[in-house]
Amino acid sequence: MKIQSIFSFPNEIPLLSGQPRSGALINLTGTKGNGGWGEIAPLPKWSKESLEDSLLQLNQKKDEILRIEWTAQTCSQQLEKLQLLPSLLFGLESALLSMLSPLSAHKVPVSALLMGSPQEITEQAALRHAEGYTVAKLKVSNLPHREAVRLIHELKDKFCLRIDVNRAWKTFDSLRFFSQFPLDAFDYVEEPFENPEDLALFSHPLAVDESFPENLSLQQLELLPTLKALIYKPTIQGGMTRCLPLYDWSKKRGVDLVLSSTFESDIGLANIASMAHRLSLSAAVGIGTYHYLKETVCAFPLQISQSFVDVPVQVVPKNNGVKSNATRM
Repeated sequence: MKIQSIFSFPNEIPLLSGQPRSGALINLTGTKGNGGWGEIAPLPKWSKESLEDSLLQLNQKKDEILRIEWTAQTCSQQLEKLQLLPSLLFGLESALLSMLSPLSAHKVPVSALLMGSPQEITEQAALRHAEGYTVAKLKVSNLPHREAVRLIHELKDKFCLRIDVNRAWKTFDSLRFFSQFPLDAFDYVEEPFENPEDLALFSHPLAVDESFPENLSLQQLELLPTLKALIYKPTIQGGMTRCLPLYDWSKKRGVDLVLSSTFESDIGLANIASMAHRLSLSAAVGIGTYHYLKETVCAFPLQISQSFVDVPVQVVPKNNGVKSNATRM
C-alpha cells in the first residue's frame, strides 16, 4: 500500500504542572482511503532532536516515504532504511501500523506514576488506589530520605512499587537506603546510582533506563546479577522499529521489557499501549503521565481502571485534528 497524503498538526500538550510541552500529530491517508494517527513529541533536555528537527526531516523525507510500497510485514525494515530521528520514527510508525495493521479494542496493564511533594504523592496515591491501580512508580529523587522511607512504608502494601531514583543518589547513600528493605519489597528499583558503573553492586531487583545505551552496552547489562527490567521509551529511542532487537534480547534472558512514556498527549500514550499489545508484553506499561495532562486530545478518551487501560478501536483526535491548522507535508 502506498501513502497518498501526509499531514502534520501542531499540538500543545498542557500539563498540570504548567511546564511547556509541545508536539505534532501526524496523519497518513493510504491509497485505499484508510488512515492512521501518530504523535511526534521529542522531550526537551532528554531527546537528542527538537520538534523542529523532526518536522524538517519529515518534510525532507516526504517524497521517499510516498514512493514506498508499505506492508505490515516489512514496515520496520522499510522504516529503518529511512534513518529517521527517534521521535519522528515513533510517530510515523504509529500512524503506519494503525493503517496497515489496525487493532481491535484492547486492554493493557498499566502502572500509576507518583511524584512531586510528599503531600502530592499521598493525594495521588489515594486517587490511583481508589481507581484500582495495583502497580505504581514512586519517584524519590527529589525527596529527603526520611520522607522517602515514610512514603515507601505507607504505599508498599497498597501497590506493587517501582522505585525510581533517576540516578540522583551516590552509590554508598543508595546502598545504605535500600539495605533497610527486604529484597522482595519492590517490583524493581530504577537507576539507583549516580554512577551506572556501580550497578553490579545493587542487591535488589534492578531496572535500567537512561544508563542504556548511553553508558552501558547490552553486554554490560548481562553482567548485572539482579537486572529485572529494561525500560524503553518509544519517543526517545525510536518506536517498535528500534525496540525489536531489545525485545528479542530481553525475552531470551528473562528480563522484563517495560515501555514508558515521556509526557506525550493521550494520542502518543495510546500508541505506546498499542505497541505493548503488539509485542504481547506482560509488564505494566508506564503511561501514568496520563493523569498529569491538563487536557486530552483523543476523540475517544482512554479508560483506565483496575490497573488496565482500554485502548479504543479508533485512536483519532477530536475534530480530526482541526484541518485548518494542518500542514501538508
